[in-house]
Amino acid sequence: MDRPSREEVQAEVKKLQEIKPKVRKTSAFGDDHHAAIDAQIDCLERKYDLDDTYDFEEEGDWAENVASAAREAIDWMNGESDEGTPSSQWESLIIR
Repeated sequence: MDRPSREEVQAEVKKLQEIKPKVRKTSAFGDDHHAAIDAQIDCLERKYDLDDTYDFEEEGDWAENVASAAREAIDWMNGESDEGTPSSQWESLIIR
């Protein structure tokens, strides 16, 4: 995948903001999906790198699922993901 343009990253942030209230807040395991989406938005807006996510996780600021979602967003932002956009990965958890 090619690295997304600045405009594409901004559009993805907007999509994540729009999809967040529609996504189930927690998983059956208690994982906070909304915190994970917030982390993805932060990563895209602040251009975090993978080391940042490990630091946040190690310091206890982010749960494992939150850090993992953040890494997926960073991979997408760096053009290193074949999984689609971060927002597309939440579509199966939209409350209908």
